[in-house]
Amino acid sequence: MNIDALPRHANILVAYDIRRPLPFRTGQVKRLLAEHVVEHLDFRDEIPRLFREMHRVLEMGGVARIIVPDTARYMSAYVHRSEDEFSALGWDLHKLPADICTAMHVVNHVFHQDGEHRFGWDFETMEMALRRAGFAAVERRRYRDSADPALAIDREEHKAYSLIVEATK
Repeated sequence: MNIDALPRHANILVAYDIRRPLPFRTGQVKRLLAEHVVEHLDFRDEIPRLFREMHRVLEMGGVARIIVPDTARYMSAYVHRSEDEFSALGWDLHKLPADICTAMHVVNHVFHQDGEHRFGWDFETMEMALRRAGFAAVERRRYRDSADPALAIDREEHKAYSLIVEATK
């Protein structure tokens, strides 16, 4: 079942705001995928509630796969002024769009995304937030590699710059 706050995509089955309690019974869900959505939520208020809700609705042994832009990789590319690191993230510093001028501008563009992004994630912070929500195991995963093969459906357009984390109840 695909849930999105804005039902503008053809495969959205339910229009729902995940800042509200999830519309599932406790332990009803086998797997959850949140791909490039949690960076749009407030870390102090909305993230703890969402992660607790994800933990609540998952069955024992259920897996939540969370994919966000990898802040640590962008920061490393910037600090090292590494054209190779930026290139691996999908940015050619010699061929930037007209409205993006410098490496710092790339970083700001990625993290603000026209005011849509609210928090930048690294693995350490994601693991801490998920463990606080009650998840027993949290691990970093690779593109289309999952403990649950049904969750290995990552979107190609996010491959270059994503942090992929799985949490097991």
